[in-house]
Amino acid sequence: MLHHRVERIPRERLQLRSVTSPPPPPSSPGSLPPAKQPGRPRTDSSSPSSSHHARPASIQDVAAAAGVSTATVSRVLNTPTLVLPATADKVRSVIASLGYRPNPFAQGLMTRKSRVLGIALPDIHGEFYSELLRGADCEARRLGFHLLVGSEPRRHDNASDDVAASQSLGRAFSIVDGLAIMITEPNEGLLKTALDSGLPVVVVDAEIDHPLVDSILVDNAAGTREAVEHLLTSVEPSNLFFVGGPAENFDSRRRAETFKEVLRERAGPKVRPEQTAFGSYDVQWGREWAAARLALAKGSAGLTSCGVLAGNDEIALGILQVAQEAGVAVPKSLKIVGFDDTRLATLVRPTLSTVRVPLAEIGAAAVASLIRRIEEPEKPAVRTRLLTRLIVRESSGGKHK
Repeated sequence: MLHHRVERIPRERLQLRSVTSPPPPPSSPGSLPPAKQPGRPRTDSSSPSSSHHARPASIQDVAAAAGVSTATVSRVLNTPTLVLPATADKVRSVIASLGYRPNPFAQGLMTRKSRVLGIALPDIHGEFYSELLRGADCEARRLGFHLLVGSEPRRHDNASDDVAASQSLGRAFSIVDGLAIMITEPNEGLLKTALDSGLPVVVVDAEIDHPLVDSILVDNAAGTREAVEHLLTSVEPSNLFFVGGPAENFDSRRRAETFKEVLRERAGPKVRPEQTAFGSYDVQWGREWAAARLALAKGSAGLTSCGVLAGNDEIALGILQVAQEAGVAVPKSLKIVGFDDTRLATLVRPTLSTVRVPLAEIGAAAVASLIRRIEEPEKPAVRTRLLTRLIVRESSGGKHK
């Protein structure tokens, strides 16, 4: 079982004590007072000429002005319910008057909590991840937390890079209160590193069979089924294609499985292998697939009377570009549906039909789940599934949206 261990540092080790110089010895009778140093200005903090150089107020200043200990000031800032309301109000008033700003690192030492959440993604490039992070950041700020963001790209050509990436992630564990990781393909090393940290963990996009690890999942099946059934209203099953991302990607697998399932329901068990293809989540892969179709048929016939469900909007854009360059009319001769519903879908012409993935909601759900896990580390694991839905636009025969 995964336990969240909280270690508290004794207050006497953390309480700062002011050190004052001993008073000067009394003057002997008849002795002269110390001579004043000519030309030396006053340097005490009350000097008007030096007020603009005054240091920031410290917790000791607040305690002295309020007539309480630094421990009481700390409790007002971190656990105000442990302080009498009248005392807490007095301390807050002094904090406001002195303009005192707590040091978050010092607070972290006292509470063993930084109020910083770690979030590790496969990449941070592109609108997919930026929208997900936007939702995560908004939810974190709403709940009084900050995000520490990093990427853990999977490199298939060098296993040692994966080890280095996991070690890099491990160095962040001393900073954060919990960790949300997005795992889009098999990556046992990253998951093990996260679980071994002892931190509260939430996993995005992968179902993890662990009693104390929550999962945030996208219901790919619902949106994929809706898109395939929409395309089948005007395209023969034998002319329908799925052009996905990497074959090992969890989302690609689920969408391809649902695609073939719906086709079998309509056309029987014969789904040709070439009706599903896997590549990368970018425009270039979409262009390559479409160009290969044209070359196979020696002309525009390779895309005519066809329908395509693309693994994301960028793949769909690549297919659309090649079709237009070859003179294939979209949606009259070729119907295209993307996935994700990024801003790209409404910027291209014709506008792109696509399956909407609630990207901002995924980020927000991951943060909310992680904070609940931090607050209740022993609660049973929860799996949250977010729905996808088809948005019909011009590229598949709908209207501009």
